[in-house]
Amino acid sequence: MSDTERDIADCVGAVYEAATGGGDWRPAGTRICRLLDAQSATFRLGDGAGASRNVLSTSDDAEAAYIAYYHHVNPFMQVARRVFRRSREQTVGRVRRGEQVVPDADFMASEYYHDFARHHGRRHMISGMVGLGEATPLAFFRADGTEPFGERDVRVLQMLMPHVQRAVELRARLSLDRQSAGLTRAVLDTVPFGIAVVDAGLRIRFVNDSGARHLAGVDAGLHAMRSGPFAGTGVHLRATGRSGSATLRALVSSAVSGGPGGSMRVLSEDGSALAVLVSPAPHLLAAEIGSERLGNGPEPLALIVIRPLDRKDAPSIPMLCDLFGFSRAEAEVAVALFGGAGAEDVARGRGVSLVTVRNQIRSILVKSGAANLRDLERMMATIAASALQVR
Repeated sequence: MSDTERDIADCVGAVYEAATGGGDWRPAGTRICRLLDAQSATFRLGDGAGASRNVLSTSDDAEAAYIAYYHHVNPFMQVARRVFRRSREQTVGRVRRGEQVVPDADFMASEYYHDFARHHGRRHMISGMVGLGEATPLAFFRADGTEPFGERDVRVLQMLMPHVQRAVELRARLSLDRQSAGLTRAVLDTVPFGIAVVDAGLRIRFVNDSGARHLAGVDAGLHAMRSGPFAGTGVHLRATGRSGSATLRALVSSAVSGGPGGSMRVLSEDGSALAVLVSPAPHLLAAEIGSERLGNGPEPLALIVIRPLDRKDAPSIPMLCDLFGFSRAEAEVAVALFGGAGAEDVARGRGVSLVTVRNQIRSILVKSGAANLRDLERMMATIAASALQVR
């Protein structure tokens, strides 16, 4: 392998590292500049917030001036956008020298050259077009007093362009995957019951906020621990007692091996009980949270839903008012009844007559459409179980 081939291979590796690693493209830019004997480079990629920045250099006065005004009058970008819109297939991956894009006389006479390019070492340019939804030139520059880029430079950059294009496509795909995974976690954190995702060894791959609260403390019926039933690192899920742990392992084993999973009840030391429902994790959720097995798709994972059996969460007062048109007093009576109080208890606690409370109960049943108080309790339990916990 010649020195040039070795340098090109190093540049290719740096490009893919930038796309899949920490997102720092500057090492790749430095390597390619050295290979092309260029003094500077630009490659403007979206920053995820609707703007773009030159990922090949740190922000400086030239970057600030370009963003503030000179990108509007850059003749190379004007041509690039026009050609890209007309024929993306014939544009992407193609390398051209500056004078092949904009005639040298026109460039030298432009506002862009006189007021910007000549002050920032951008007399000569070579660029290759990258693009997904819009034209994205990868450009390298030499200053006044240096030789223009030649055919050797064109050939070298042409060899790199397919890799840069694939790296940009990979970056976009990984960004969407990360965004999707972040949205999944954010939504799961709002549900009012615990959710955990574990692998075959009971290693916890994800737990939402509610689930984390259920698993807190070694005296809980279900808890997280630093070691697990199988060798490896990480935090593992464990049920209280030998039989509880064996049952949990069996249910998870069923869920990750194509079976249905199942359910169990676990007791905490304070006597409270949890319902633990185990099922195969949905394919898309497993793909977002788990790891990819070579040639076999996402790693099979188990989805665990954790619900307290002895706690009744009532809907909020404003929610009942919005859903059924209750007055605030009626909503407060409905919540009190849901908590197990009788009409007499509610009247006593609110300091009103029993007749008033009974009239409010009749109004509550009419407005909600419930047949009786038991039916109302069922409706309120359904509403409470569906309410998102937005923080």
